[in-house]
Order: sequence, then C-alpha cells, then structure tokens
Amino acid sequence: SDPENIKTQELFRKVRSILNKLTPQMFNQLMKQVSGLTVDTEERLKGVIDLVFEKAIDEPSFSVAYANMCRCLVTLKVPMADKPGNTVNFRKLLLNRCQKEFEKDKADDDVFEKKQKELEAASAPEERTRLHDELEEAKDKARRRSIGNIKFIGELFKLKMLTEAIMHDCVVKLLKNHDEESLECLCRLLTTIGKDLDFEKAKPRMDQYFNQMEKIVKERKTSSRIRFMLQDVIDLRLCNWVSRRADQGPKTIEQIHKEA
Repeated sequence: SDPENIKTQELFRKVRSILNKLTPQMFNQLMKQVSGLTVDTEERLKGVIDLVFEKAIDEPSFSVAYANMCRCLVTLKVPMADKPGNTVNFRKLLLNRCQKEFEKDKADDDVFEKKQKELEAASAPEERTRLHDELEEAKDKARRRSIGNIKFIGELFKLKMLTEAIMHDCVVKLLKNHDEESLECLCRLLTTIGKDLDFEKAKPRMDQYFNQMEKIVKERKTSSRIRFMLQDVIDLRLCNWVSRRADQGPKTIEQIHKEA
C-alpha cells in the first residue's frame, strides 16, 4: 500500500510491457515510451536494468535491440540509496549487473558439483535417472544463459558501453574453462567483438588467445563441432575479421517481404 512502492511496481510493469513488444521495426516508437518513464531512484534504475538484462539473456537473437535500448538509457543518473547527496549512473549499475552474472556462473558450478556427487552416491536406478535428468537440464539452462549473457555483453561493448578490460576478462575466463559451453561462448564473443579488440597495442594478448585456440583444435579433445567453430574464428582473424556470411540478427517484416 506504500505509494512509492506502487509507483515502482507500475514502472516495472510498463518496462515489461515495452520489452515484450520490442522488435527491430518497433524500436523507435517504443524508445519514445521509454524516455517518458520516470526512473528516479536507485531501486528503480536497478530494477529496469535487471528486466532488460534478463530479457536479453533469454532472447539472444534480439540482443542488438536490447543493447541499443541500454544506449538510450545511458544518460540516466539517480541519487544513491545510502548516500542521497551522491549520484550513481546507469553505466555503473550495468557494470555491477554484468559482474553479478559472472559470479552466478561460479555459483552454478558449485551446484553442479553437488548434484554430481548426489548422482554418484545414489543407488536406486530411478533416483539415478531422475538426478541425471535434473543435472543435464540445469546444465543446459546455465549454458543457454551464459551464451545469452556473453552475446549481450559483446553487443554492449560494440556500443562503447563496456570497457575492453571487461572483454579481455571474458575471453580469459572462457579460455580457462576448456569445457564445450565456454568454448562455444568464446567463439560467439570473438565473432562479435574480435575486430574491435584486435588492434596494434592489444595484438600480443590476441596472439596468445589464438595460440591457445589453435592448440585446442590440434589436441582434438573437444567435439568436432567445437573444433570447427574455433577454426572458423581463427580463419576469420586471418581474413582481417571480414566474414563470408554476415550475422544479420532478426530481420524486420519489411526485409522479409523485400527478399520474398
């Protein structure tokens, strides 16, 4: 019944409604609605970022549109909850949200380890089957989330909303893991932003990443699908990041009609 809380919930409802309608051809129209929203407290700004982030992770094929939406919100500044005399801006809270997502990956790994131990300790066949299915489902969900997150972070970087340092952290993290999901994420990320990271000063770091990738391909310890993905990115760099097949993302209705 608190009027401020009612205002906050009403704001979140409007943002959800806008996000549900967000498509490339509706973008400009919906952004006008976004700019008319009152986002004036830290709680409200964090809530809006969470809603956009969750949606972007859930629908990676629209990550370009969600990243553009963030760019429209980037000038927002609000008073800090614990220090009302100071302000906190959209970019800072967005960075915190990215960090939170990476920490969630670590927490997921602990959960999988625990489930794996339960599975190994189970003796009844039905229970083993149930635990195995639960573990696979949880891993699949985490993998999709992780890929959605990396794709979105890559798009935010392309719009100059995240720093190169964060992108290098992502690459190092993914290369270190060596599991198939991480390597798939790595390929998607480098396909999206490799060109922007690969300039003279950063060349030694990039060479290091690609030497590791070539080593993984040669060792043949991963599936052929992942090896082909890695090789594609290696070839892409050799071609100065000019792709043979451009990633168009979702097409507008007009583009589909035109092609037809």
